[in-house]
Amino acid sequence: MNCPEVQHQLGLYLDQELPADLRPAFQEHLDQCSACRANLEAMKVTAGAVASLPEPRLPSELWNRIERQLDTNRIAGGIQPEDWFRIPPRVAASVILFIGLGLIGYTLSNGGASPASAATVDFSVLLDALPLDAEKAFRKFLMLYDAKESSPFEARRYAPGLTFELPEELPGGFRLRSVYLLRFGDGRGVAAAYVRDGDFLAAIYHPPVQQESFGTHKDYPCVVGQHHGHKVQVSEWSLIHLTDPTTCHCILSRLDEETELPAVLAAIVPHATTGHTHDAHH
Repeated sequence: MNCPEVQHQLGLYLDQELPADLRPAFQEHLDQCSACRANLEAMKVTAGAVASLPEPRLPSELWNRIERQLDTNRIAGGIQPEDWFRIPPRVAASVILFIGLGLIGYTLSNGGASPASAATVDFSVLLDALPLDAEKAFRKFLMLYDAKESSPFEARRYAPGLTFELPEELPGGFRLRSVYLLRFGDGRGVAAAYVRDGDFLAAIYHPPVQQESFGTHKDYPCVVGQHHGHKVQVSEWSLIHLTDPTTCHCILSRLDEETELPAVLAAIVPHATTGHTHDAHH
């Protein structure tokens, strides 16, 4: 087992629900990896502290909000219960109460908008799961940011401050499969999924933020054609970031950076990024 696989299942291990056939490899990794052991200990401390809180009584409106959020499973088609981070019900209810009580008043009066501006966009949930299933990893990222399926027309109306293109077909034969509206704090974002003969490509557009978090993955400067940006490489997948004053354009693909990717970027990013503007929001 590697670190992302172990960290993804720490909740099951903590609840003693990890399948028996996985326990030997899981325990072997824990014995050898100080980082994963530290994460497990932190989870134990947090779970113990929260579990000692009084049994919460949750307002009905919060449950309604939770049910609405769970409805986003339709865009995640195929996500199984074991993919969710699992903690004991008492702990989960306490955490939901802690977060939810602060949101109820705001969401009732602000149409469901998030109460705070996003200082960081977290790509780690996407990057950690890439080697296993890229489309599933993309769906998890969408759920993290309250994605709702939409259309190119509605996406432009939803995020008029962003610069992006959503062509029906990209160079190389990728066809637009779906478009999503996202929330990054109080900022609006857009994402799109493209497919070509079983190959997958995703585009994510969000306002420039103070930082993009990649977890344990490294972010490096890159040049793709006439575009200057940054990228994170995970196995055969690359996540390219090109930032202009209004928009960070994030492209996830397995395309060759010399032959195929430059034309795709030219079709998706309205203006070539000729400087290292990505650093401006770090």
